[in-house]
Amino acid sequence: MATYPVYAGDLAVCVAINDNDNAWYEMLVPFLLSLRQTNYTGYVCVIGFGLSQHKIDLLRANSVNVIESAEKSLAVARYMEVSRLCEANPGLRKVALYDADIWFCHPHFDLFDAIEGDNIFACRDQMFCTFITDQLIGPNKDENMHLVYYVGQERMGGAVQAGLVAGTTEAWRDFSRFVRASFERVGTDFTLSYGLDTTLLQLWAGHGRVNRLSELQNFVTKYGLAEVADAAGEISFHGADGPIRGLHMTGDIRFTHRWRYFTNNRDNALEKGHDLELKQTALVPWSDIPDIFRDALASAGFEVVSMTVEEGGSVHAFRIGEDLHIIGAGNHELVMRAAKPFPRLILDTMYYSNAPSPIRARMKLNTQEVTLSRNESHWISMAMGAGTDLTLISESLRNQGSKIIWIFSGGIFHWQ
Repeated sequence: MATYPVYAGDLAVCVAINDNDNAWYEMLVPFLLSLRQTNYTGYVCVIGFGLSQHKIDLLRANSVNVIESAEKSLAVARYMEVSRLCEANPGLRKVALYDADIWFCHPHFDLFDAIEGDNIFACRDQMFCTFITDQLIGPNKDENMHLVYYVGQERMGGAVQAGLVAGTTEAWRDFSRFVRASFERVGTDFTLSYGLDTTLLQLWAGHGRVNRLSELQNFVTKYGLAEVADAAGEISFHGADGPIRGLHMTGDIRFTHRWRYFTNNRDNALEKGHDLELKQTALVPWSDIPDIFRDALASAGFEVVSMTVEEGGSVHAFRIGEDLHIIGAGNHELVMRAAKPFPRLILDTMYYSNAPSPIRARMKLNTQEVTLSRNESHWISMAMGAGTDLTLISESLRNQGSKIIWIFSGGIFHWQ
């Protein structure tokens, strides 16, 4: 049986997560760090599904409360865990349950200003996914289909987005009773598969028990995201109705470099994120650099001066035509020296679509240092004399597994 923390306050933000290391770094860490950059001062609670003791200890050491759920189905059981939290804390008035892949991109946290009454609150989704109705089976299928597909959408203006569910303790009490009763009908009216949490929320909307929140609180980019620069060049994210509060990094955009929390909050992420690193891996000198690596650089007119790589990381180099590609995984620092003059040399950086990009990537040439931009691809034009050193630096949280591709060319294929 789970143990529920007791709070003295009346507001709580909850997030559920399992023991996946990638989800820890790419979802939970941005969620927690960005929430702390807002003006929210209430309680924060992680609902853990099979979390290791090491992760639980890390969270508690960083003043994050943890509920160790005994349930197996994260998607649905998280609703019931929130209700149990409310029961254990009579002083709570309002609770929000977020997906872990949301980060807070505005300093003003105003979600709870909109939460009143005994209905659950959620945002509208941009599209109705078939998995919402795929869960419906049995003798009540037609009735439930009508409530989900027609009545629920009519009341909400579309499908319900389950990434943020908020309500008063009374609203959570009623909703959790409905969820428990529905869960008992798995195999009769519902299948236990991906999307059941959204199906039940949509069905609750069909019963008239879900109110619509502003999409800015749980913003999916299909609404249309605008990047707005202020006079100082600082970027903020906006939807049609104003500044976005919570940006939902759904699977299709999870590693989109320019929208990640880490890319837009580099200094804070590197400074504060170290407290949540799972391993204390170190940068170690790579003394036995393979000949194939040295040969690739030598064939492009460079020699290796030194290289340090994070424990468990790797760096590879190869030629594609006239270009030199260097692929780095994990934190690394490579110093390379020009063995010949380069009147014009182009350095490109690119990132993988299915892996985290570095929080900060830098290039040093003589006394100049350039931190690469938010763009998906960033290129720098330079001239190098023979004997000049060039340093490439990739920085992320330790054990985060970031990847970057450094590409050197003569600039032949670049539009000018």
